[in-house]
Parts: sequence; structure tokens; C-alpha cells
Amino acid sequence: MKRDTWWIIGILVLAALIRIALWLQPLHLPANDEVEYLTVARDLLSGKGWSFYERYHWLRAPLYPLWLAGSLWLAGGNVWLAALPNIALSVLNVYLAYRLSQAIGDTLNPVVHRLTAFITAILLTNTTFAALYMSETLFTTLFSAALWLLLAWRQRGARWPDRRIFVAGGLWGLALLTRSMPLYFTLVVVGWIGVVAAGHWRTLLRRPATILIGVVFAITALAVVAPWTIRNCLSYRSCILIETGLSYNLWAFNEPREDMATIFRVLENIPDPAERAAYATARGLERLREDPAIMVRKLWPNWLAIWRVKAIQDRFLLTDYRADPPPLLFLAALMFDDLLYGCIAVGGVAAMVYAATRKRAPAILFVLWLSYFIAVSLVTHGEGRYRHFIFCALIPYAARAWLELPNLRRLSRPALTGGMVAAAIVGLSALIAYHWEYAWYGGGRSVWRLQGDLARATGDLSRAIAAYRQALAVQPTPDGYLVLGHALRAQGDSDGAVAAYRAAVRSNILYPLPYVYLGDILREQGDESAARQNYRPQYVSEQTLLDLAWRETSPVAQPVIDVGGGLDFGYLHGFYPAEALAGSSARWTGAVARIRLPATARMVRLRVAALRPDAPVEGYVCVEGDCQAFRLGIAWRWLIVPLPPVTMGEGLREIELRVVPWAAPDGRAVGMVVDVVETR
Repeated sequence: MKRDTWWIIGILVLAALIRIALWLQPLHLPANDEVEYLTVARDLLSGKGWSFYERYHWLRAPLYPLWLAGSLWLAGGNVWLAALPNIALSVLNVYLAYRLSQAIGDTLNPVVHRLTAFITAILLTNTTFAALYMSETLFTTLFSAALWLLLAWRQRGARWPDRRIFVAGGLWGLALLTRSMPLYFTLVVVGWIGVVAAGHWRTLLRRPATILIGVVFAITALAVVAPWTIRNCLSYRSCILIETGLSYNLWAFNEPREDMATIFRVLENIPDPAERAAYATARGLERLREDPAIMVRKLWPNWLAIWRVKAIQDRFLLTDYRADPPPLLFLAALMFDDLLYGCIAVGGVAAMVYAATRKRAPAILFVLWLSYFIAVSLVTHGEGRYRHFIFCALIPYAARAWLELPNLRRLSRPALTGGMVAAAIVGLSALIAYHWEYAWYGGGRSVWRLQGDLARATGDLSRAIAAYRQALAVQPTPDGYLVLGHALRAQGDSDGAVAAYRAAVRSNILYPLPYVYLGDILREQGDESAARQNYRPQYVSEQTLLDLAWRETSPVAQPVIDVGGGLDFGYLHGFYPAEALAGSSARWTGAVARIRLPATARMVRLRVAALRPDAPVEGYVCVEGDCQAFRLGIAWRWLIVPLPPVTMGEGLREIELRVVPWAAPDGRAVGMVVDVVETR
């Protein structure tokens, strides 16, 4: 194999390893558009079609929900596994960046192409979005592949006929069905194809027939979009080409007199997406007629938003977005996201403008795309994650810029001046827009937390506690108090740990994790009243606490568990919130439930019932893979299960309950009811 082949294989392996490492973290909490995409995908799988958009504030492009529905189907409904196809796409995007760099064709230096792939592989924005249920990764794949084929067509002589034009058009259409932003840029691409085919724009004026090649590209793209458009025409009172996000933006991002909650409520009460879009457009235009200066006032904030590394929820893969990112991950983000993006933006713009000034066709196409992206963002709104639209253009040229730094004196002066001016504007904008306070305090907090974690790992609890207190002095956060509480608890200072956990609760009453740890230590201390009260917070769901307590705590073994009595958190998994059922405070299980028991127990008794209209119900109780069948009716009964002996003297062991679920009227899949668990 050629040396360059080994390089790209190594970079692809690195990209895959980074993405898998982030994906192996606990399942993150869906944020932003993920909630919508997951809901629509599940609707598609359950046969409900696109009914979600009859009650939402816009109609979304269809391809990513279909992709996610297919991923969920392949994963058997497992959301965590459903991210794997997206991760595969993200690795493919690294290879596409490599091929795109080669197709630009302005250098014979293979290091440029390797550096392009390497930057794409390690950029934290890309690695994070690989495991997110968001459309940006799929769009990047389709859009980059279309651009690569167009540049490869040009590189091979821009001959006609060429299947690359048809395939590029098809991929372009699929990209539009993922995110419709490049829709009107299709006309620009048609003109670019015509000029490239003619050899020069003056030649195009004399031989306008070459524009037909671009028309073929556009027709192919629109043919791919057409089935969705026809479906919309047949489903709604008027036609919708792809989506209605622009109409929503026209109202929501032009200084509306209504707040967002009101806008959502009004639009979601209009069941037809076409009528909804027409209403939103009318309200947006009405506001602009009242105050046309809105368009001027929004230019500067939107310009800064293009170059800002925004600290939004999808920046890190966290189980709860009130949590702190792991210290190493936060510090890595400052380098491999913030700093690296600044280098990409400055270097990419400089090299792209330089090459376009020298009339190089690929650079001209990319400059036109960047200009189009900026124009659309300025008149609508900008978001940090929209950078995915321009990475395919910026990264290959950023690699060229930084590798050409030693050769600046040999470059063309007029073109270099243009590139430097553009880079200076972008760089200054990025510096102005950067979240300095977030980085400074978050970085300081993470450095001290990292020192504390290392000290605790080596058993130096006193040093760890001192480092955690320093982290809190830099920036007090709920997780900062939690790690301090863990260290104090490990040191034997239970009162200090309780105080730290209570401080974590006070610092953010919506964050569920502090309640879990506080309840566990209060229960361990014997303060059952306070523990019960803690496990009933006003702003956090009981289901969340049940799930978190199982994952995060290892409670002291108890011979009797009063299921639903308020102190069973950490002992149960696969159970629903407590209810008054047949005269007892008990819990429904799901199809599969697990219970933690003392390791020394030789027998367990469970007070159970099948309070279902299809009773009697058959199920299994399994201990270390050995399953015993049982049958339950409406009445309570004691289920007695012998347990095999274990070698360990203390700790916990588990039993598993399996029941074919019943679809309850409230939508839950319930199994059986458990009231008491006793061991002997």
C-alpha cells in the first residue's frame, strides 16, 4: 500500500476511536433539536407518520428523521446503539474531507490532504455531534460528497456527459432534504458549472449551451426533492417545497412583540403546516414593515454568532446539562474546539480568499458558498452549530494556510493582502464574540477539579478536598459540591458530606443528582424522615431519581425493602413511581425489573400481585441466570425464591423479574406490582 493510504487509514482509526470513546459515556440527555427528531423517528416507527408536525411550530425536512428511524429500527429501539450509524457517517466525513482536499487540485503536497483529514478527525465539534441525534452530520456527508464530485468532475476535464454530475445532483437533493439552507445556492452552482464547462465566463456568454450541464445538475437535485414536495401538496392546503423553518424564523427572529412561548402556542394551534407558515410569514413581514431598521440592528449580533463558539447544551455529551463536563473534556474543548475553530476560521478564510482572488475555480465556489451562508445567517439568525455548513469549505483551506506560512514571501502580494484583511476581520470578530468568562472560570474550575481527582485516585483525600475547595472558590457549581461531598464521605466526615450535598441542592434545585446522594447518606445515617423528604423534591421527577439512584449509588444492604415507602431508591431498577395500589403503597414494574438484596441472603420473599385486567399473569424470577416461573392473579401473594450461596460476606446481589408487559391506559408498559421485599 502507498504511504499516503496508511496515513489516511491511521487518521480514520483515530477518528473512530475518539468518537467511540465519547459515545461510551452514559447516555446523554437529549437537547435542542434532538427531542424533536427522536419523537418524529419514533412516530414513524409506530406508524403515526408525520403527525408530529400537525402540532409543532414548523414542518422539518424529512431525511434525518427517516435516517434516525432506520437507525432505531436497526438498534431494536435502543437509543444508545442508534447513534452508531451517525458515528459511522462522522468517520466517513473525515475521508470525504480528505478527498475534497485532493479534488481542489491546487497542490501536489499530500501533507495538506492529511492535515485536512486530521483536523476534521479531532475537531471536537465533529466528534461530539457524531453521537448526537442531530441532522448536521448527515448533511455534512451528503453536501461534502456532492461538492467532491463536482470538483472531481472539474479536475478530470469538465467533460460531458459525466455521471458525476448526475450523482452530485442526487446527493445535493438529499442534502436539501436534510437541511434546506443550500436551496437557493443551487442556482449559483448551476452558473459555476456552466462557467467551468465553458472554461471562462466570457466563453459562457458566447457558448451559453454549457449552462445546460448545470441545469441537469439542478433538475437531478429537484427530482430527488420532488416526491416530498408532492406529498406536501397532497397533504396540506397549499404546497411546501421542503420545510417551513424560514417562515418561523421570519417571525421569531425579527424582534417580535410576543415572547417565544406565545409564538410557539399560537403556531402549534394551527394544525396545517402550510397555513401555519403563511401566518408566521405574515406576522414577520408585518413587524418588518412597522420597523424596517430591525434588519440593520440584527446584522452585528448575527455576524458575531457566525464566529462564536457558543456554550450551548449540545457542546458536551452529558447525562444532565446542569452537570459540569469532565475536567479533561472541558480543557480539551478549549483547545480542540475553541482554539482549533479559531485557527480554522482565520486560516480557512485567508487561504480561500487568496485562491479565489487568483481565479481558482474551487476557491471561487467555496467563497460563494461562504458568502451565501453569511448572508442567510445575517438576515435570519446565526447559531454556533451552523458552523457545520461551512467546515467542508474552511478546513481544506485552513490546512493550506497554515502549511504555507513559511512561504509567505513567495506569495502574490495583492491576493495575499486580500486574504489577510479577510482573516483579520474574521479573527477580530471571533475574539469579540468569544465567551472569555465561561472559558476562564470553567478552565480554572476544571484544573483544580482534575488535581483533586488525581489526588483522590492516589488515596490522598486531604489534598483532594483542598483542591475541590479551590475549584469551588473559582466557580461554585452543583458538581463541585458533589465531588467535595464524596471526598468528605470517603474520609469519614459524614456531617461535612451532608453539608456539601445540601449546598449542591441549593445551588440548583432542578438538578436531580444532589438529591440522590443526599438521600443516600441521610438514610445511611438513620435519619429516615429527612431522607424521605429529600426523595420527594418539588422540581425533580421521582422516576428520574429512581433511575439515577440505581446507577449512581450502592446503598447499604437492607433485609426488608418497603417498595414505594420512600426509602427504596437505589435498590430498584425498572420500576415506576410509587402509587396507592390495592390498599398498599407499591410500585409497578416494567417488562424487566431488578432488585438489590443483601449478598448473604439465602431466601427472598416478595409481596406481589398482577393488578391487571388480563390477570392471571405468568412471569419469571431469575437469580444469576437461573429462572423460576411464577403465576400471579389479582390478589396479593408472597412469592418465595431460594437464593444460591455466595462467597462474599457483605455487599449486594441482584434478582431479576420478567413479565410480559401490559399497555396501561396512561401509555406505560407495566408488568406486575411489588409491595414488600424481605430476605432471610
